[in-house]
This record gives sequence, C-alpha cells and structure tokens, in this order.
Amino acid sequence: MINHRKLIALVDMDYFFAQCEELKRPELKGRPVAVCMFTAPERGAISSANYVARELGVKVGMPVSIAKQQVNELVTLPVDMSYYSSLSFKIMGALIAKYKKVEVASIDEAYVEINASNNKDAVGIGSAIKDLVLKESGIICTVGIGQNKLIAKMACDSIKPNGLRVVMPEESAEFIEKSSLNAIPYIGNKTIERLGILGCYTVNDAKKLTVEQLEKEFGNKKGIFIYNALRGIDDRAIQTNRVRKEYERFATLGNNDPFNLIDELSASLFLRLSGMKFQEIGIIVIYEDMSVRTKAITLKFLASSVDVLKAEGKQLFREIQAVDGRKVRRIGLRVSKLKQTNYLSLSDYTN
Repeated sequence: MINHRKLIALVDMDYFFAQCEELKRPELKGRPVAVCMFTAPERGAISSANYVARELGVKVGMPVSIAKQQVNELVTLPVDMSYYSSLSFKIMGALIAKYKKVEVASIDEAYVEINASNNKDAVGIGSAIKDLVLKESGIICTVGIGQNKLIAKMACDSIKPNGLRVVMPEESAEFIEKSSLNAIPYIGNKTIERLGILGCYTVNDAKKLTVEQLEKEFGNKKGIFIYNALRGIDDRAIQTNRVRKEYERFATLGNNDPFNLIDELSASLFLRLSGMKFQEIGIIVIYEDMSVRTKAITLKFLASSVDVLKAEGKQLFREIQAVDGRKVRRIGLRVSKLKQTNYLSLSDYTN
C-alpha cells in the first residue's frame, strides 16, 4: 500500500507586479522594470522590480528618485491594481479548482495542500502547479514544498525565481540546520543582532537556547515562535477562507514632514490591501515619551482609494495635534472593517 503524506506547497508569483507589466507590454522584457507607488510626480517608493532591475541594485521599498539615479535606464510604472488582481483571480481560481484545499495568502502567494508518497511525486506535483499557473496567466512562479508552511516558505525563498524545491519531512532538520538565521521567516536583522549578543550566529547556536531564555529575551509569543522555527515546527493549518480583520503600517518620523510620511504609509498600506475595500481608518501617534494617542473615522461608504487614505489620515493627524501638539516619534496608519474582493474569497471561485 502506498503511503501518501500530506505536504504543503507555497506558490509564489515571482516579482508579480513587474511581471504583470511585462505581460502587458512585451517590449519591456529584458529591460529593468519597477512598479512604483507614486505619492507625487517622480516621488514614491518601489513596490516591485523585475530581476534585471534587482541585479542592478534596485530594491523593493527604495525611493523612486534614488532608484532612477542608480539605474538611468530604469522603466518606472504606476501600480495597476485592477490588472494585477484580474491575473491573480485567474491563478487562484485555477489552483482551487484543481487542488481544493488552498489558502490565498496574498495577491501573489498561495499555500496548497498536496499528497505525495516520495520526493519524485512531490516534484511532479510542483511542476504541474508551475505549468498550471503559466498556462492560466502567462506568469512564472516559484514553488517550495515541505511538511508545513514554514518549511515550504523557506524552500520557496531559497530557489527563486522560477524555481522548484522539495524538502521532504525526513530532510527538514538538516535543511533548517544548514540555513542561515535570516532565511527563517520573520527572523529579521534586529532579532539576529539580539541573538548575536547572546552568542548565537547560526541555527545550531540558537538551538542551544532554552525556550525560557528566548521568552525572556523576546517575549512569550515571539520566543516560542523562534524556538519552534529553529526546529522546523509549524502547526498552522491551511485556511481556505482566510479573513484579515485589519492592516496597519508604522514609520518613525525623524526629520520627515508628518504629512509626507502619512502619504508614504498610505501608499504602503494600499499596496498591502491588494484591492480590498475598507470602511474605517485610524491614526496612531506615538510621542517622544512613548505615550500614544489614537483617533479613527468610520466612512459612510466602502473605499478602495489611496487618496481617501491620505486625506483622512492627514485630517485625523491634524485633529490629534490640534489638541496635543507634543513632539511626535512615530506615526501609524490602520484600516479596518474590510470587505473581501476578487481573489481573496473562496466562494468567488466556486459559485
């Protein structure tokens, strides 16, 4: 009897926004292309860049002005969310129709539950997924397969672009141990710096820390996450009707103009929403003494416009500062009362 094992595949559409633009405009193929969230003419940030641009030093989040100084021939294009969403809808619909148990994690990522008895089977399924995505949309993707979401993501990140990597359960421990700390999802530079202070520079170093030591250093939730992640443990199940209640973004003010910063936060938040509609907008102001003031507004309509985010965010900030004009350290922008659109609703694909 063949022993089939449940595995999880992460399907990641490579440099999705920029790749969509290459499909729309084939003449861009081979040229450095960046999709930008503009806050003013020639002002804004890079939200996606193709690999030609990345090899020349263009990075996601980089200011447009700096990117263009660095790469004179860089093609910069505005975000076309409706077009990207339409391609995402085709891809996610095709995945759900064939594999049933699919979690749409974002506009360009999905987790798929599969069954495979060995590495060869898993590679065959991964190849079939890549072929399906290409056939439905013209988009190339990378697929990482592992025993859980954590391993699947690490496998995917290690083989981009247009790659396929399978890490079978019996290979997981060695795969994690040979990975760098920053290859583990959600372990960023600041966490790595703090682990370094504790004398931990590799996965094996960090595994010597007890869960109590990690909880003391990073807090209960993150400490337990790090302890488990170092061992490849992740019990998150596939959520076929994933619903996010709110999104938020924070940034330190520094010497920036607060209204310019709110423009940038709005642009970043709008991209993260990926076409979702919202009805509530909130501003969070953190002062130098770390005290916090918040204010929110519920709109009379469902919005899906970055301009609404900018305008309401600025007005809320003005209202807070009119009452309390202390020096601001950080600003946060939040949206809630969200409505699913297009690619995020499973019922949209199956009705």
